[in-house]
Amino acid sequence: MKVKKSILGMLSLFTISTVLLTGCGGKASKSAAEKNSKIVIAQSSDPLFLNPHGNNEGPTNSVNSNIYDALIFRKADLSVEPGLAESWEQKDDTTWIFHLRKGVKFHNGDPFTADDVIYSFKHCADSKVVSNMVSFVDHINKIDDYTIELKTKKPFAPLLKYLAEVMIIDKKYVEAVGDEEMNLKPIGTGPYKVVEWIKEDHITMKANEEYWKGKPDIQNVVFRPISNEATRTAALMSGDVQLITNVPVHDADQIKKNSKLKYISIPGLRLIYLTVDVTRDKTPTIEGKNPFKDPKVKEAVQMAIDKDAIVKNIMNGHAFVADQGNIKQTAGYVDGIKAPKYNPEKAKELLKEAGYPDGFSVTLDAPNNRYPNDFKVAEAVASQLAKVGIQVKLNLMPKSMFFNYIRPGDKTSFNLCGWSAPEGDTGNWYVTMFYTRNKKKGYGTSNRGHYSNPAFDQDIDEADGTADMTKRTAFLQDATKIVAKDMPFIPLYFQEDAYGASGDIDFAPRLDANVYVYDIHFKK
Repeated sequence: MKVKKSILGMLSLFTISTVLLTGCGGKASKSAAEKNSKIVIAQSSDPLFLNPHGNNEGPTNSVNSNIYDALIFRKADLSVEPGLAESWEQKDDTTWIFHLRKGVKFHNGDPFTADDVIYSFKHCADSKVVSNMVSFVDHINKIDDYTIELKTKKPFAPLLKYLAEVMIIDKKYVEAVGDEEMNLKPIGTGPYKVVEWIKEDHITMKANEEYWKGKPDIQNVVFRPISNEATRTAALMSGDVQLITNVPVHDADQIKKNSKLKYISIPGLRLIYLTVDVTRDKTPTIEGKNPFKDPKVKEAVQMAIDKDAIVKNIMNGHAFVADQGNIKQTAGYVDGIKAPKYNPEKAKELLKEAGYPDGFSVTLDAPNNRYPNDFKVAEAVASQLAKVGIQVKLNLMPKSMFFNYIRPGDKTSFNLCGWSAPEGDTGNWYVTMFYTRNKKKGYGTSNRGHYSNPAFDQDIDEADGTADMTKRTAFLQDATKIVAKDMPFIPLYFQEDAYGASGDIDFAPRLDANVYVYDIHFKK
């Protein structure tokens, strides 16, 4: 069946709330030409890499979405449409033919061809971090310069959604300069070219005048990492930046009251959760045996954490308590799953029954500049656990260190992290975080808690081996039930995605939380 324009869409499920209220502030107005030529965007942190296969992380993906394209383009509502592949057809359950867009050029003028696609998939597969993004691919054959055949290892129902994650790089350029230089001076086919990257200060981009979708409206873009929340808000209030992500929860009202600004928010896809080492007999930061292996201890830890208080007092109401790792619109969500409710007295009883009447000590590893109020949430968790006898030592660090520290899982027993499923499918999260480590290439690459359950792995294998989305969903739901019982993670809350914007720009959030500047426009 030939597909000219395949939309595997999730309907746009959330209403964007834009609040315009009275206030004052801002610098003297510029000319219309000046305003329409440049936008400055402040994120809470700098990208980890401009190599699109270096990491799968929010602010990193957000910046890279402006530099690179994929075969499939993911729209703001998570539905998909043709990208560098203008059409495709499925020959059988495991064989797809993709017809590539002709006339597309990389930022350096190199023509985009099938060789770049094949090289990009291999480059991604060779990554130590994101190889899972292409683990379903068996091989890719070049039919001609603008046609490829992609064969999957097994039937894979969400193929097109996953292809939207794999950014295409310039084979000729990367082979000539190497990964290190490519990371500093990236070359893509996307709407913006990188002019300069001064790490932890700014990334300057200019419009790709020959972009295949058409020339971008905004000519110049600057991404600035501003980790300090007050400074980020102040930069918006003063007019130094026109858009900020991750609005500090305590600054929302301040932005709403300013007549020259907009506060824009949607319920987000990102889950904030605690990873727990529930498998190993000996875990790094606890003396003696690993208490998390005992189901009573795992339940006690959940009962000791007051999620509602965290949402109300730490997140100022700008979050949504989670009972599982998936929202209703994600394949793998199971209706009716409820996490243990807050009950510190019952938690103490369970700890006593498990042989820990005086509790135990553990280190909680957490970032201090990746998620809104991340370190404050970690502090709240530590304080709440202390009330039932579990003494928590906090190990806080910037995200530039954090992910590399916890990824191998050799140093961590307990950590706070986040995950988003922009594919609308929980499979990637389960494959990356909870599939048995070193069992299958590309699987379990970030299994920080060393979790292992053969029944869970089997469900994931079955889910990844069917072309029927209904069957895949059923396998993922079964896997959800297994982790709900085993508790290798503790879901805390789903973030609200909140932005502050200058009143003179048209900006609508994307469900994947990427800031795709091509879709931003100055009001006329």
